[in-house]
Amino acid sequence: MRGNLPAHVDPKHPVILQRYAVFTPPIHELAKKLGDWIDQRQPGGYIYGPARFGKSKGVKWHVRSILEDRFGKAIPLHMWSRPYGIRVTEPDFWQSIGVAFGVRYQHSRATRGERREQLKEFLIWSADRAGSNHVVMIVDEAHDMTYQEWKYLMSLQNALDMAEYRLSVFAIASHQMGHTYELLARADEAPVAARFMVAHWPFPGLRSADEIEYALNGYDMDSEWPPASGISYLGHFAPKAFSQGERLAHAKDTVWRVLKASLPTHYKGDESFPMQHVALATEKLLFKAANGEAWESVVSEQSWLDAIAQTQFTDHMRLVSAGMSRRSGQRDQSTAS
Repeated sequence: MRGNLPAHVDPKHPVILQRYAVFTPPIHELAKKLGDWIDQRQPGGYIYGPARFGKSKGVKWHVRSILEDRFGKAIPLHMWSRPYGIRVTEPDFWQSIGVAFGVRYQHSRATRGERREQLKEFLIWSADRAGSNHVVMIVDEAHDMTYQEWKYLMSLQNALDMAEYRLSVFAIASHQMGHTYELLARADEAPVAARFMVAHWPFPGLRSADEIEYALNGYDMDSEWPPASGISYLGHFAPKAFSQGERLAHAKDTVWRVLKASLPTHYKGDESFPMQHVALATEKLLFKAANGEAWESVVSEQSWLDAIAQTQFTDHMRLVSAGMSRRSGQRDQSTAS
C-alpha cells in the first residue's frame, strides 16, 4: 500500500507486487536440460524438486527466452499448470489446457473430441508459425496428474504424430515421480510411463555461497525498474546506499551461514536451499533499506536471521526433510517387493 511505502518507492514495482524472478544457476541448468531434451526430440520427461525451490517461477519468467537464445528462433512452447487437488472430466481437461494456451474454442458445449481436435489444430498452427513440426508442452504441478490424464496426453501426442507433428510433454513436479513410473508399469500402463517418465532430472536449490551471490546480484545489478531506466531493484529501493557501492551480494557468506544455521535439527538432506525463502528475506531487507535503516544494520547477520525466520524457512525445510525420508522408505519398499 502506498501509505506504507516511502515516497521514492513505486507501488507498482515488481518486488512490491511479487511479479518477478531473479535468474539463478539452477534455472540456467533447468533450461539447459529442457533444451537438451528438445534437441533429442524426447517425447517427455520430468523435472522434480521440493516446493519453493524456484522451478515454476524459473519456467514462467526465464525458460522461453533462454531456449530461444539457444535455438536462435521462436519456440512453440506452451505452459499449463495442472489445477490443484481436483479431478476433472476429459472435456474439462482439454478446456483447461486450451484456455492456458490461448485457444478460442468455437462453442462452450464442444464435445471432448471436438475440444481435443481444436487443441491439436492450435498446436499445429503454433508449430507452423515457428517454422517447425515440433511443439513443446510444459505441465506444472504435474504431481497432481492422474493416470487417465497422462493417457489423454498420449492420445493428443498420437493424433499429432498422425499429422506428422511431434509433441514433447515435460512435467514439473514437487517430488520425484519414480513411484508413479513404477505404478504405471505394474498397472500395464508401461507405454505411458515410457513416453513421459523415463527422462528425468532433479532440480536443485541454491547450493553454495557463490550461488547466493549470483541470486542477490539479480537485485543489485541484473534487474531494472522502471523499464528502460537502467535502475536496478536495489538502486530503486536504496538509491543512496547503491550510489555508495553497497550491494546485497556482498553478504553472500552471511546468508549462507544463516541458511545452514536455520536448518531444523536432524535435517536429512543436502545443503540445497529454496530460492523463495531467500527472495522473501531479501524483500524484507529492501523495505528496511528503503525506510532509511543504516546499511550495516540492514545486511547484518541478525537482520538476515530475523528475515529468514519470518519466512518459516525452518518449518519448510523440516517438511522437505520428512518428505525425503518418506520417499526413501517408499523406494526401499518397492525394491524389496
